[in-house]
Amino acid sequence: MKEFVLVEFLANGATELETLKSKIYCLGLDYQHIEDNYEYDEDNCANSLQQWFRLSGRIDSMRASLIKLQDPFLSERMRISYISEELKNKYRS
Repeated sequence: MKEFVLVEFLANGATELETLKSKIYCLGLDYQHIEDNYEYDEDNCANSLQQWFRLSGRIDSMRASLIKLQDPFLSERMRISYISEELKNKYRS
């Protein structure tokens, strides 16, 4: 049985989003997509607008560990938001 954790991938801008989507697609069944969100922040003093895209889902915990070790692009953009107590205890032992 696979252990899944909740995860978010953040992209800054549309170009980065396309790369992120293609890499996530390659994860196959290890990633189960939940939702997409769009956020932005505007700095009126600097006349700049920053935009982020957040892809949320569930990912196999072993695959998440491999991403952290092997894929710098995904690793920098991945935020694990929930890990079950059972899974935490498994890796603490």
